[in-house]
Formats: sequence, structure tokens, C-alpha cells
Amino acid sequence: MQFRLTYEGPLKASGNNSRNTAYKHEIRKAFHPQLKNLWTNNINLNALAHTSMDFMNNPLPMAPRSSETDSRVYINFLAEHYAVKEYKIIPLVTERLALWCGLDILFLRISPPGKVLSSGDIDNRIKTLFDALKRPSQLSDFGPEYVRPTGVEENPLFVLLEDDSLVAKLSVETDTMLEPLIGGIPQDTDARLVITVTIRPFIATIFNTSLA
Repeated sequence: MQFRLTYEGPLKASGNNSRNTAYKHEIRKAFHPQLKNLWTNNINLNALAHTSMDFMNNPLPMAPRSSETDSRVYINFLAEHYAVKEYKIIPLVTERLALWCGLDILFLRISPPGKVLSSGDIDNRIKTLFDALKRPSQLSDFGPEYVRPTGVEENPLFVLLEDDSLVAKLSVETDTMLEPLIGGIPQDTDARLVITVTIRPFIATIFNTSLA
């Protein structure tokens, strides 16, 4: 399965203080509607979303069956399983589903092409992106002003990764951004990203082969 995510806006070097976590969550929110549309519009992913957890827990008719029943569908299971307080969170790439992903990133920035090492902060800016692509695991990941969800539009919150350890391949190509971002004076932190996401199972199951 392959699709593209896009982002344009400031992409700063990574950090762990509260201002940085709030800023990373703003980037996370930019990916949310794209991933929500993917779950809705991709036929295979939408079918998986509405698969009964009873069936996922007991897929083989002749196998011993669990004594516990679960009437939820998969997408509701995810939202509750990965919830942080009042926030429901739906990651796409999870260890439970035995998926890994590769990321091929076209990174357009104000600087000339090349000069990756002399720019000094490319790695840290990509780390910021990784933090924004993975699920928040604690309230502090939302930043100080995100103690409670602001509305139903982002609750549940759709994210790409359960954890960034599930990224098995990374490629970054940098180039010059020829058209400035709309709405401000060009800044060194400005970025326009096109991220090609490739999803593959690391163990094939009846539930993840349709996403290969």
C-alpha cells in the first residue's frame, strides 16, 4: 500500500519542552484530515476498519475460540486502546497488525539544494517530523494548552504510526523551495514536504495482506 502525505509550514529542530510538544502537535493535526480521508476512501483500509474484533480475535473456525467476546469494530478498538485520557487516537501502522512502513521524503526548504551537513539541523528537523507522525503517548505530548480535546473534528485523532520504531526505511531528498509559503516573510524553518508512505507486513496475516 502506498500513499502520500503533504505538509507546508514551519519545521523546526526537535526539542522536548512544552512549547515544542505543542508545536509538534500542530504538525500532527495537519496530517490528521489526510489520514482520516485515507481510512474512509481506501476500500481495503475501510473494510479493515469495520472488521469485527470478535472475528479478528478468532479468525479460524476450527481453532480454539476465546471465551471473551468483543463487539467493537477494529477502528473503534484502536481509538480506545491507544486513548490518552479523553483523546481517542487511531494509528495506521501498528505492531498488532504486523506492519512496517517506509518513508521517502521530498524536503523543500529556503536553502539551496545540497548543503545538508552545513545546514546543521536537517536530522533534528526530521526528528520533529517523526514525532508528529507517531501517536501521542501521554498528555504532555499535546503541549500545555491541549489538556482536553478542542472538538469532535480531532477526536479521534488519526496518526500514521503507533511508534517510530515501525519505520524500516527512510529516504530524504532536499531541494530549494522556489515558491515561498503563503502568509508571511520567508523563514529558515519554512518547509514544504511530500512524504511517500509505503506500508508492508513484516508477518503476513489474513488482515494485513490487503494493505501490502
